[in-house]
Amino acid sequence: MRYWYNDHKTKQRQEEEVSALTFIGRMVQHILPKGFHRIRYYGLHATCEAKKVKGVLTALMVALGRLIKGTYRIVVQKTYRDRVLASTGHDPLRCTRCGGEMLLWQVWHPRYGVVYDELQALKGGGMVRAEGALQELELTGIGQRP
Repeated sequence: MRYWYNDHKTKQRQEEEVSALTFIGRMVQHILPKGFHRIRYYGLHATCEAKKVKGVLTALMVALGRLIKGTYRIVVQKTYRDRVLASTGHDPLRCTRCGGEMLLWQVWHPRYGVVYDELQALKGGGMVRAEGALQELELTGIGQRP
């Protein structure tokens, strides 16, 4: 397939001969996703302002990088228990009557029903949480396959 285009660097008309698939591939690159519209004559997409916009954006990113550096920190993700303890001041897995530590077996939501079931997890994999670490259990009658 033979086509021509205006070369912006040399400001001359260039002719090129390529295969049909190469030509289609080059043209498809210019198709915007569904719902997008190209605005060519003003704003960031204006071809006459491209160098100026690129320079301004580069300077802005450098300036912002200097301002932002050191103003944020990465926070370690907390467990449910730690988040509730920090926000309410009481431990959700500590019994209010005797003060003993409770084990979480099931979480029930009014709209969705049971969203977490430790017994189902035990039946499925034979793993249970104990003091922060996973320990394998030999379960008699639970989760054993015939």
